[in-house]
Amino acid sequence: MDSTTRRRAPDDTRAEIIEKALEVAAELGASGFTLDAVAARTSVSKGALLHHFPSKIALLEGMVDHLGRMHTDTILAEAARDPEPYGRNARAYLRATVNEPVTPQDVSIGRVIMAACAIDPALAQRWNGWIDKVKVDDPSDPVGADDALMLRLIADGLWMSDLFGTHAVSPEQRQALLSLLTPGHPITANDA
Repeated sequence: MDSTTRRRAPDDTRAEIIEKALEVAAELGASGFTLDAVAARTSVSKGALLHHFPSKIALLEGMVDHLGRMHTDTILAEAARDPEPYGRNARAYLRATVNEPVTPQDVSIGRVIMAACAIDPALAQRWNGWIDKVKVDDPSDPVGADDALMLRLIADGLWMSDLFGTHAVSPEQRQALLSLLTPGHPITANDA
């Protein structure tokens, strides 16, 4: 290797592969998502891709972890802005989902991840591990716990509707839903 040739950091290579894998997933969907299609988009050979991700499932695991980390970071940043600690992560989960601008790329990637989780239940468990990280501060009393669960289920329902186009939800409707569900703070400590 001469002085002009530099080895890439493994983390940079993995990041590029995941970025390109997300592009392939968004553009080609689950049926077009192959290691060959991903390798064709990267600056590395298929052999290098296989070095970092030895199988399609390993690459999907990397994608789930990447998306889980991004989603978790978004929720925790949103929760940090909430001055009321009681139930803040559940409210942040809802706000992060309702406020997200949904793009066709988001929908395609979500569909690929859902299909992958259906094929390999371990991927669903992996995703759940990320979601568990933002449930640790949920209320434990019955009323608050029910409210937190309700907010999370509404957020998940909205996400599913976005993926499948079940309901057309405009940005204004998203904001109205958020205002309806979080007038101040919907989860309050039980005074009883």
